[in-house]
Amino acid sequence: MLTNPFTPSEIAVRPNDFFGRGEELHLIAHALTKGSVAIQGPMGMGKSSLLSKARLLMEDKPQAAQSVIAVGDKEVKTIEEAARLLLQSFVQMNEAGNTLTVHLRTSCTIAAAEICGYLKAGHDLAALKKIIETETLKKILADRQLLILAIDEADKCPIPLARLIRSLTMHAQQNGVKNVRFLLAGVSPFLQAMLKEDAGVNRFFAKTITLSPMPLEEAALLIETKLAQVVREAEHNGLRLQVLPSVIARVAALSGGHPHLLQLLGTYLVANEEGNPDGVINSRDLIDALRKICYEDRGFVYDATLRQLEIYGMLEALKNLFGIASPEFPTRMARRAAHKVAEEEAIAWLIAEHILSVVSHEEYGLMDEFLRIRMLMDETERESEIFNLEKRLIHRGAIGEERLADEGEASEDVYARGDLLSIEGNELDFIDPSNDS
Repeated sequence: MLTNPFTPSEIAVRPNDFFGRGEELHLIAHALTKGSVAIQGPMGMGKSSLLSKARLLMEDKPQAAQSVIAVGDKEVKTIEEAARLLLQSFVQMNEAGNTLTVHLRTSCTIAAAEICGYLKAGHDLAALKKIIETETLKKILADRQLLILAIDEADKCPIPLARLIRSLTMHAQQNGVKNVRFLLAGVSPFLQAMLKEDAGVNRFFAKTITLSPMPLEEAALLIETKLAQVVREAEHNGLRLQVLPSVIARVAALSGGHPHLLQLLGTYLVANEEGNPDGVINSRDLIDALRKICYEDRGFVYDATLRQLEIYGMLEALKNLFGIASPEFPTRMARRAAHKVAEEEAIAWLIAEHILSVVSHEEYGLMDEFLRIRMLMDETERESEIFNLEKRLIHRGAIGEERLADEGEASEDVYARGDLLSIEGNELDFIDPSNDS
C-alpha cells in the first residue's frame, strides 16, 4: 500500500504541509504590526492554510503575538453572536469561582468577576470588550505582544463581523489599546460585503490580500516533495517505485498552480498507481487522474459552471477567449486581444465569478485550468482525437495542433519514455531507466 501525502480536503496546519506563499506571509506579518488583515480569494486557493501559517509565524516570533482562531457560521446573525463565536474559542468561565481561563498558546486563569457577570447575563460583547482592555490584557499577554483574533470562513457572516470589528476596534482605540488585531479569511467578496454594511471598517485594515494561484516553481516544489515522500515510503516497505520527471512539470502547469487542484491531481496520481501498479508514476497515471477529476471528482462542479455560463449567456464569450489564448498551460490571454473578441461586461462577469483571473496589466488567466481541459474533452468525440489531445497535454502542456515527432504512434509505450525519478537521500534524482543498478 502506498502512502498518499496529498491532502486536497485539509488545511495545511502542520509546518511541513505548507508550501510557498513567502511574499504573502511577509506582507501579512508586516501589516499586522499596523492594523488588521483580510485574506480573500476563490475557493480552494489556500486562504485557510495561509491564515493558519501566518498565525504560527507570528506566534513563533519572540514575544510577537498570541492568537485565537474561530470559524464563521451562517447561524451568526448578530453582533452578540459574533462576539460569542470568538469568546467560545479561547475563554472558559468558572461560575462558582468567578474566574476565567484564557486559552492562548499557553493557558492562564484570572479573577474576573465583572467579566463573568457579563457572561452570565448573556452580554458577550461587553465581556469581550472588557477582555481587550489594558488591565485584562496585561494578565494574559507579554509586554507589546499582539492579540490576533483570527476568523476563518468570514464570508459566512460578514455583516455581524463588520459590526463586531467596528465596535471592538473603536473600543480598544478609545481605551488606548493598540495591540489587538483581526486576521480574517474567506471567499471573495466577503470584504466588499462588510464594507457595504459599514464603509468605515476599511480604515481598520492595514492590508487586503487577494490570493491567486501559486507560482509554478512553488507548485512544482510541492508536487516533487510529496512524490519524493511517496517513493521513500514505498522503498521503506520494499516496493520499487519511480516517477517520470516530466510529470512534475506537467502537474504544475496543468493545475495552473491552483493549490486544491495540485493536491487533488497528486492524490489521483498516487491512487491510480496503487490501483494499477506498474512501478512508475508516469503519464498514464496523469491521464487517468485528469479524466477522473474532470468527470468524476469535480464533474459536478464543471457541470454546474457550464450550466451557469449558458444561463447567463457567457459560454460563447469564454470559448472566444479560449480561441485567442496561448495553447500552452497555464492559460494566458492578452488583454488587448481579449477585449476584441468579448464584451467588457462579459469579461468583468467572468472575473467576478472567479472563472477568469487578472494575471497582470497585460494578461488574463484562468482560475481553474481543468475547466478548459473539461471543455476540450467534451468537444473531442473520436478516440484517436482524445488520444492525441491527451498526448499534447501531457508531453507539451499545450493544446496546439503541431505534430509531435512520434504522434503517429498509437502505442501507450510513448507515455513511459524518458528519464525516471528515484530516491537518493531525501530528494528525487534523475536516473536512467535502462540502468537496473
